[in-house]
Amino acid sequence: MTSQNNRCVLLLQGPLSKYYARTAHYLEELGTKTLKVHFCGSDVHDWEHTDAVRFSEPPENWALFLEALIVANGVTDILLHGDRRYYHKIAIGVAKRLDVNIIATELGYLRPDWMTVEYGGCSALSHFPQTKQELMALDFPVTEDTSQLRYPGSYKQIVLQELGFTLFNAIHARKFPHYRNHRTESRVQVYGGWLKARLQAKQRKKEADVIWDGLKRSGTSYYLFALQLNGDFQIRDHSPFGSIYEAIEKVIASFARNAPEGTSLLFKSHPLEYRFKELSRAIVAASRKHGVEERTLLIHGQTIKELAEPSLGMLTINSSAGIEALEYGVPTCCILPTIYDMDGLTHQGDWEDFWCSATPPEPEVFQKFVEALKATIQVRGTLYNADGLEAAAKGTAEKILTTSYTEHRMKRMEPPRLAKARKMGVTYDHFV
Repeated sequence: MTSQNNRCVLLLQGPLSKYYARTAHYLEELGTKTLKVHFCGSDVHDWEHTDAVRFSEPPENWALFLEALIVANGVTDILLHGDRRYYHKIAIGVAKRLDVNIIATELGYLRPDWMTVEYGGCSALSHFPQTKQELMALDFPVTEDTSQLRYPGSYKQIVLQELGFTLFNAIHARKFPHYRNHRTESRVQVYGGWLKARLQAKQRKKEADVIWDGLKRSGTSYYLFALQLNGDFQIRDHSPFGSIYEAIEKVIASFARNAPEGTSLLFKSHPLEYRFKELSRAIVAASRKHGVEERTLLIHGQTIKELAEPSLGMLTINSSAGIEALEYGVPTCCILPTIYDMDGLTHQGDWEDFWCSATPPEPEVFQKFVEALKATIQVRGTLYNADGLEAAAKGTAEKILTTSYTEHRMKRMEPPRLAKARKMGVTYDHFV
């Protein structure tokens, strides 16, 4: 790879791991200058280099601080994880004004051992092709990567990284008195919920098995709704819903109005969910309100494959679980625009029509879609496995530098999914 000495990559907050530290290492090996901003104690702990500055001022000073940093260091690119975090949203606005690239990372659209690396933004802010015609016209070398799991992770590693985030923030709290955490819930509440969920895991599995066996024996035709976490940015910022509970109410209302008589609606909770009582109460209340209490079910367990394959179709707000459903040939509907929402893959038009007009994805389009993701905005690796993290960091550095700076600048036009997102009530303040 040629020298990238004309590039300077500023790293903001990464995921809870050494991922960004290792990415900086590989960027520097490839001849690129890097700089890091620390916002909290966890950032300090995860960093392995000396080139870093602290932002310990009040949040309202961040934009001016960042502008000065960009100008003083000749920053050409900003790398950030989660494009909807408070500091990152402001950084995107500043970058747009100063003609600086934004590179966003997230957990992979392909799961479990892939990472997403996108110029501009993710989800409805992605510049990935939006139509079947654009997708099928793409020309790229087919990757040798297979769908076989290469870097198995663990729930234990997820928990340890989360605990470390809280611990190191507490240790260094005096250094960052004004830090604005992107987490919206009390860590005591979350950790207590996780612990309780783990202690009840066997009981939940038994309950799920009973529900699933009963549904299969009854022969009832059903739709599947894959739920997302209430605090997920996909709900908080990439959707118009005030909460997952509001989304549940709207889906049940639509089901009651439009779904064929005799069909049921099965809700599947997220694997990291712990608010079981709240979910159950929300589903029961909305079902009673719309007269379908006997036709709705909530299950805390089973895989998407097990539940989706026999279903009439799967709905999701904008979860990557929809890609898994498409893989199994299941008719899928995204309530909001996301990376895989295109003709030939998902239900198009008004999502409320899905109940009576669900059609399966076209296999050749799905195959091209996966190959295109791997070739453009995915890198192999994971945060929850040491070898996988190293692979992800190396792949991320290479992905950042494989396209010229001039070509990346062309990607700053308005994302193709943005108009549809706006129409559905989703707003992004840094786009005019």
